[in-house]
Amino acid sequence: MSWEKHTKKMSDLKKSNTDIDMKVRQRLEEMTDKMADKDLAISLDFLIDHLHLHKDKSDAIQELKLLVDLMEGVEYGVIADDTDQSVYVFFTKAT
Repeated sequence: MSWEKHTKKMSDLKKSNTDIDMKVRQRLEEMTDKMADKDLAISLDFLIDHLHLHKDKSDAIQELKLLVDLMEGVEYGVIADDTDQSVYVFFTKAT
């Protein structure tokens, strides 16, 4: 049947999603450890790819907010580069 080639095992999807979630959390923790309260901001476009965020920038920022909210002692901010209207994200230690 033609529909069968469009199926996946739910257990495989759950395992894959869990693996991705763990990688994303580790990547975000590594970045925030090195960037928090430093004079550094990182491109939102890079974060979308690196952290598997939603492709829409507004949705990606909301998704990033959820990820950061799960972390203790870290906050984020957004800053624009007016030269090319690109968006950057910076991290701070929560006070």
